[in-house]
Amino acid sequence: MKKLIAVLSALCLLCTAFAAFAEEAPAFTFRNGIAFGMNEQDVLAAETEKLHEQDTEHTHGPVTFSELEYENILIPEGNVRADMTYLFAGGKLAAIRLDYETRDISYDALKAALAADFGEFQPLDTALLGNGIYAVDDDGRPEAIAEAVVSGDVMIVMELDSDGDDMDVTFVDLTADYIK
Repeated sequence: MKKLIAVLSALCLLCTAFAAFAEEAPAFTFRNGIAFGMNEQDVLAAETEKLHEQDTEHTHGPVTFSELEYENILIPEGNVRADMTYLFAGGKLAAIRLDYETRDISYDALKAALAADFGEFQPLDTALLGNGIYAVDDDGRPEAIAEAVVSGDVMIVMELDSDGDDMDVTFVDLTADYIK
């Protein structure tokens, strides 16, 4: 009887532990509650900045790609300005790219700020991105200095342009249909 109670107690503890691990991680949200999977109209409604350009392209087969571009946006993390682009694939938000000038913030300072929130960056493994590499770099060839960290279902990629004047930080939804 004591063995049965001990075994049942152990099973209860295991079930509790598995239930804790099974809980979903909170979904990644960007500024103003913007989240991956939203459509353009929802992002336009949530974004408080003035839209600079709205662009729709029909490339890469039947999937429609579009962008909402904003210029010179104040980014509270680091208290710097960046250009911001929301990238949509098949009508759903699949990536968010921030374009910084290195005169405003150094690559190392920005990387340290992001690492504090998301974890340590490693050299970029483009295989993890699939088609998402085009969200990081328009021609699918990131510059020599490219690092990334995966946090839940999001990959954050930092890329320093070869001339050292410009760096991009791209948040990619690894669960997006286009990325897989």
